[in-house]
Amino acid sequence: MRKSVVGGVVAGAIASGVIGGVAAPAHAQDAVQWRVEDGGNGHWYVADPTFRNWQDAQSLATSRGGHLATIHSSFENQFVLALALPFPSDYWLGAARTDRSCEPPCFEWVTGEAWSYEGVWNANDSWGCGSPNPNFCGWNGPGTATVLELSARPAFSAGAWNDEAPSIFPAGASAIIEWSADCNSDGVVDFGQIRAGELDDANANNIPDCCEQGVACLCPSDIDGNGNVDAIDLAIVIGYWGTNGGKEYPQADIDRSGDIDAADLTALLGSWGPCE
Repeated sequence: MRKSVVGGVVAGAIASGVIGGVAAPAHAQDAVQWRVEDGGNGHWYVADPTFRNWQDAQSLATSRGGHLATIHSSFENQFVLALALPFPSDYWLGAARTDRSCEPPCFEWVTGEAWSYEGVWNANDSWGCGSPNPNFCGWNGPGTATVLELSARPAFSAGAWNDEAPSIFPAGASAIIEWSADCNSDGVVDFGQIRAGELDDANANNIPDCCEQGVACLCPSDIDGNGNVDAIDLAIVIGYWGTNGGKEYPQADIDRSGDIDAADLTALLGSWGPCE
């Protein structure tokens, strides 16, 4: 399974134009899913080869609705490595530590997930002064290595992890971005549902509009989000008839046509009752 998963990733990267040519900034549409049926977690990942410092990379990932990748198994590590290898570099991961004197278990994932996997530490790089060295004896100076990176350089322990300073070199490093959010708690990553057209994302920030509006994602006629399509929702539609709902109830324009009209009323009446 492990071999087929990585092979599928590389094939997908070739098909999407990730492999070959000159490195260019990666976009969300280039992301590849680690499919559950392939032994994955259903999350989506992209390797962005543009150099940035760690803080800017995490900010970029957040602005795209994701986060720097958090790795929890050797299989996940291998998956993201396959995405990164076409553009050899060091890639930021979503881990940092605030206590510079502690061992690697003191690292924390940016998502708040448990630190359940310590990776393959690169004993030939900054961990070389100890196993591991909490003070970082490399050229950055004591105590400056507070974030984590993945090596995707074949000549330098590809697949190994390394602690590093948030701003290395003038250019920084590349980034692995991951999408794992499931804001409607339906067991499916939101990013994939947006790509499939199942959830609206009008502002293209990779966060479902329904989650940002605080309404039920799979029950758009439930305008007030109480779990039922009922008289309250009907009153809102009638009260804002002929408008777009304004700032108060933009979700009352159920079909997103720009006007609350007969089509929205029909959709509401057709969904009457508890949301399923």
